[in-house]
Amino acid sequence: MASQVRRARRVTPVDHNPEALRWLRRQAGIKQAALARRVGVSASLLCEAEAGTRGINADVRARLAQALGCPESVLGPVIAAPRQREAAGS
Repeated sequence: MASQVRRARRVTPVDHNPEALRWLRRQAGIKQAALARRVGVSASLLCEAEAGTRGINADVRARLAQALGCPESVLGPVIAAPRQREAAGS
């Protein structure tokens, strides 16, 4: 019997609000796969974005906001990278 190898779950910095994304999608009555098709991303990307284990870029965030009929800011603020914050003096 071969032993199974577990892959480490990929975690990227999250630059959106996963709970807001999930809530908005459910309120709109849209399934993950349907929203992913509408926005032009994979269903797995949307699933991971809602779980908070994968970030989304600004373009995808804008398309999600448009598809869900909400302002982009509702999906969460863009958090500056550490170097940008240091340069800003924060």
